[in-house]
Amino acid sequence: MRMIAAILVLLVAGLQSSWSQSTEMVRGTKEGETFVAGGHSVPGGRGDSGVFQAGFRFGRVLLSRPSANLEYSIDLIPVYVITQRQNAYGASFTPFNLKYNFTSFRRVVPYAELGGGVLFTNHDVPDGTNSVNFTPQAGIGVHVPIHSGSNRHLSIALKYVHISNAGLAVPNPGLNTVQFKISIGHFCSPDSSAYNDQTGKCKYYRP
Repeated sequence: MRMIAAILVLLVAGLQSSWSQSTEMVRGTKEGETFVAGGHSVPGGRGDSGVFQAGFRFGRVLLSRPSANLEYSIDLIPVYVITQRQNAYGASFTPFNLKYNFTSFRRVVPYAELGGGVLFTNHDVPDGTNSVNFTPQAGIGVHVPIHSGSNRHLSIALKYVHISNAGLAVPNPGLNTVQFKISIGHFCSPDSSAYNDQTGKCKYYRP
């Protein structure tokens, strides 16, 4: 996992100087994203477990300034798999996620985020606990536009996700995971000149 974090840092450092266009996102900019993520348990809870998820993100920039902005987003995750002694399958919803986008870089948009949601599964997670869990989480990542001036981007991120029933059942050892996330998405700005290719995917935006 340290190697993944190092790759994120090197990607930002290597690309920021090669593109002079601003990555500022004004208030009201919307984000749509499709993602997959996977990882493994880490010390601090029940171990020897793997995690995979796939879903969609919808976000909106609430506050903006030239060097950064604050975005609120929700994640809909219809596919959530936990590999453990008895594998569990389910779905998750993250109604609260705050993302701080650093827009002062020339080519990429690094970000840090903090959120929380709920996970429903067909079997207890971890084994012998509860099938309803909460998912407080934090992460760092970077958006990389597919070309200069594009509103479409590829993203990679490193996330820490804690899975716990918050005392709904006993015992409650919890499951701590570190996950690597890959996604493809787009931004839709109320300023039509912000991007060169605001496509039909942005038709849902109404200023």
